[in-house]
Amino acid sequence: MRIAVMGAGSIGGYFGGKLSQGGNEVTLIARGAHLDAIRSRGLKIITDDSEFIVECKATDDPGQVGPVDLVLLTVKTYHNQEAVPAMVEMLSPNTTVLCLQNGIDSFEAAARCHGAEKVLPGAAYIDVSLEGPGVVRQIGKDVEIVFGEPDGVDSPRCESISVTFRKAGIPAQLSNNIQRTLWTKFLYIATT
Repeated sequence: MRIAVMGAGSIGGYFGGKLSQGGNEVTLIARGAHLDAIRSRGLKIITDDSEFIVECKATDDPGQVGPVDLVLLTVKTYHNQEAVPAMVEMLSPNTTVLCLQNGIDSFEAAARCHGAEKVLPGAAYIDVSLEGPGVVRQIGKDVEIVFGEPDGVDSPRCESISVTFRKAGIPAQLSNNIQRTLWTKFLYIATT
C-alpha cells in the first residue's frame, strides 16, 4: 500500500516506520532537524524490546509525494489550517485519510476540506515520544489503533487498512461506534 504520514513526529513516525518495515511504500512528511536526520540516517525506532532503523522516503513538501492509498493525519490539531489543505496533491478518488489526532472532532477539518467520504476518524493508543531528531521511543505494551466509518458500517476500505496495519505488527481494531471510541480516548487523555 502507498502511504503518506502527514506529521511524522512521535506517533506518525512510529506508525509510519512500522508500516514501512512491514513492506508498504511509506513517505514521511516531517520538517527541520527531524527531517534532516531521517534523510541522512533513517528513522530510528526504540521500543522496550527492540531497536531498528527504517529507511524510507521523507520530505517536507506533500506536493512531491503524489497520490497515495492512505494518508495518516498525525499533525497536532493546531497545524490543521496549514497541513490539511497541503494534502490535496496526495489524494486521488480512492485515497483514504485516517485521522489519528486527539480530539472528538479533529477529523472534521479534513472532512470539510477534502470531503467526508474520504476521511476516517480514529484513535491511537500509544506512549511514544520524539527523543531527538530522527529518533522515536515507544514504551509499554499498549499500542493500538482503533478506527471506523462515521456511520458504523463495516466497509472494505476499513478492512483493507486494518489488514495492512496487522501485517505490519500494529494492533488494529475496527469500531462500529467511532464517536464512543473518540470520547473514550478523550476521557483517557483528560485523566492521564
